[in-house]
Amino acid sequence: MYDLCDLRRLVLDLRHFEQTLKDTTALSLNEALCLCQTGKGKGDPGSLSEELELSPSRLSRILDSLEKRGLLTRTMSPDDRRAVSIHLTEAGEQLVATLHCTDIAIPHHLEKAIEILHVNSVQPGETI
Repeated sequence: MYDLCDLRRLVLDLRHFEQTLKDTTALSLNEALCLCQTGKGKGDPGSLSEELELSPSRLSRILDSLEKRGLLTRTMSPDDRRAVSIHLTEAGEQLVATLHCTDIAIPHHLEKAIEILHVNSVQPGETI
């Protein structure tokens, strides 16, 4: 069992990381996660919203911002105008590659939590 106050350190570390990310890339954490998930093939708003646990309206605002910056495009399906697909632009792909190779330091407590998540999510036969 953990003391609820122990979560404070993780929350503070996450806030610090997000501010550093924003200062370095001009992206919020949700914007960066949206780009990364789009790069991994989450190409429709429904699956992206579900994956990131964002409301459709919040996701829409994030997509608007990323589209205005030329990092992704949204296209309507010619068969069903309600269906939209999301694709990274070349600039978006370059930024995602940069995010995967970033030198942004992850605060110690947050790094330890991520390591634990990775160890607990490894499937039999997989390596970290």
